[in-house]
Amino acid sequence: MVVMRKLLGEISVIPGVTGSCIFDKTAGVLCTDLQTELPKDVTESVCMHFVRLLQMGRMNKLDIKSVHFRFDRYAVIGMNLDTGVILLTICDADANCSLVATTVAMLADDMRDELFEKFPPSPTPAMTIAKKEDIACLRPLVPDDERSGAEAMTLLLEEIEHALTAAIGPLSSMVMGGYLDKWRQNGPSSPGRLPELVTMLIREIEDPKLAEDFKSRIRHLL
Repeated sequence: MVVMRKLLGEISVIPGVTGSCIFDKTAGVLCTDLQTELPKDVTESVCMHFVRLLQMGRMNKLDIKSVHFRFDRYAVIGMNLDTGVILLTICDADANCSLVATTVAMLADDMRDELFEKFPPSPTPAMTIAKKEDIACLRPLVPDDERSGAEAMTLLLEEIEHALTAAIGPLSSMVMGGYLDKWRQNGPSSPGRLPELVTMLIREIEDPKLAEDFKSRIRHLL
């Protein structure tokens, strides 16, 4: 990770930058050079929101390269490095975000190369014993009933998210993601617990009419 830290260090010397880190949605922070007062859990939460924003872009066929937000105390710049992996840079609120974003973009390719070298994609069991064209003939690694159950659950959650989008707009992906994490921490992901998730989401919708509209769209799931 020496090369990666050196690349992050080149970003940190830009005036107004308080640090940067590379975040993977599964593994968490892979490498960091952050010197901020933000707690680790807050930083990771911000990173996850950026990942979900990029995912929302892909769902709408938008290839988002970078995003930045300016808050009261900080400016935050997120750069897409790979699927589910971002480079997050935190700056002072009055920092030159254009300069930071330009520098980050110049270093992005080197970071991707280093990232791929240190964390290469793991081959699936099927790939270790067959060519790609033979995979369709292999026996599924997951029992059919478990796989169909997981697929059905995914479709139900997508239906809830689509209803939420109709109610509150494009930010629904980030809202849904945050509450999904909390929901999953309280028990297994099962259709029987969907009313609990829906109740959590309804509380997030401040407008009573929009909340009722959302509920009516997924009433058949409750």
